[in-house]
Amino acid sequence: MKFKSILPFLALSCITGALTGCLIFLFKAAASFVIELSAGIYDTVRETPSMLPMLIAGAALLGLISAIVLRTQPDCRGGGIPAAIAILRGLMPFRWLRSIVSIFLSAMLTYLGGVPLGNEGPSVQMGASVGRGVVRAFAGKHPAWDRYIMTGGACAGFAAATGSPLTGILFACEEAHRRYTPMIFTAASITVLASSIVTRFLCSVTNTSYTLFSFSTDSILPLRMIWAAVLTGAAAGFCAILFTHAYRRIRRFLRHTLKRVPAAVKVVLVFIIVAVIGFFSEAFVGSGHELVSELFHNRVAWQWMIPLFVIRALLLLCATNSDITGGLFVPTLAFGALIGALCAKIMIGVGILPQEYYSVIVIIGIVSFLSAASRTPVMAIAFALEAFRGLPNLLPIATGVTVAFLIIEALGVASFTDTVVESKAEAAHAGKTAQVVGIHLTVREGSFAVGREIHNILWPPTCAVLSVHREQEPLSGGIAAGDQLHLHYKTYDPEATLRELEALIGSQGEDLSAHMHPADENHHVPEI
Repeated sequence: MKFKSILPFLALSCITGALTGCLIFLFKAAASFVIELSAGIYDTVRETPSMLPMLIAGAALLGLISAIVLRTQPDCRGGGIPAAIAILRGLMPFRWLRSIVSIFLSAMLTYLGGVPLGNEGPSVQMGASVGRGVVRAFAGKHPAWDRYIMTGGACAGFAAATGSPLTGILFACEEAHRRYTPMIFTAASITVLASSIVTRFLCSVTNTSYTLFSFSTDSILPLRMIWAAVLTGAAAGFCAILFTHAYRRIRRFLRHTLKRVPAAVKVVLVFIIVAVIGFFSEAFVGSGHELVSELFHNRVAWQWMIPLFVIRALLLLCATNSDITGGLFVPTLAFGALIGALCAKIMIGVGILPQEYYSVIVIIGIVSFLSAASRTPVMAIAFALEAFRGLPNLLPIATGVTVAFLIIEALGVASFTDTVVESKAEAAHAGKTAQVVGIHLTVREGSFAVGREIHNILWPPTCAVLSVHREQEPLSGGIAAGDQLHLHYKTYDPEATLRELEALIGSQGEDLSAHMHPADENHHVPEI
């Protein structure tokens, strides 16, 4: 990174982190209040069954309001982390201020209705929105910094929501962009540190918990029982594959088979179904945070685990495919906890695993399913260390995570997160025609790209640098002023893509259409 850009870059990252920490603290406080209110309503109705019609009517009203918000404010639709990833990769446009307000309000409707979605995803998306707002407010002349600062904001939102700063930093490299560059790491690190400091201070002042979970295990799985981690990881890997296939089938059913059913009706039906099922048991509704705790402390009978997994999965997938606002992270952890708990009970029941290692297997199930569902093994291991103090069990945890990841890789199945990102990108560009473009552009003096390696720059999505032409000096030391770049990309908005390219390499000062040519069909343009 060039020295003259370090100080403003660090300043923007710090501002984004501090603002994100404050916003997510308020969001978590509001969400906790609404979730407790929702649980109280369900408890009251269970004690007085005659109030069930009122509960259903209230759920229908919440669903209707939520549908109106989703229709008028498309930025708040669906899972927050996949939406944030689509934004960070440049696959989906959004409006930052409207996004923050609509996500905040729409998520409260989701939590009040008991829909099984979490608050971590919206936190990540709002963090990315804060990042864009900071760039627009303080660095309007440097639009090339936009996606870097947004990435830092998303990481800060994740760290503030989960109390896992290291996992938040890794989110930028392993999940958001699937690569490591110095600027991505710097933006993520500084914003996460600033966010964590602010969030910890606010939590200490208000005497609230900073971490997502407050339990850990004292048991250490011995090396001779590492096979238990292998079996749990394998179960988590195969369940993640089934989960992804179920998402696709439900999406196809809702979007094609029921395409004539209005979107608002689908949202209202999800809220009503959740209310009816939640009337019979609180374990089926809510984000799954309490369920993870109950499973860890062995308070759930094994006969309930498969129905819990199936019903919660159906509700979650229907809610996500109906674009209801909410996060997928904690619900994913709940599914992993169910897998780990069931594996542990089976192994204990047949006498091959001592009871004292039950909690270790639950943790392995949680992070193994997270690794397979998101294709983020390093993030999953880091989360186990931070959220569950899993350092003493690092070897079995890493073993389970690796096995689950290898199953996904060996079978060539796309991760659940990438599948949702793909569907969001498709929805954002529905009805538009893509253009495959080849273009020659010249790098200008003092532009963002000067001095940086090609692979360290966040180019527009699908953009590939096919060649670099330089008159005299050898092609070393990064991009130089005067270099002529041959670029190839697919775009739904040619003007917006050209503006993004000019933000990186400098204004061309002329009609860029003269530099365009039909794309070479021998070069493949990636979708994501």
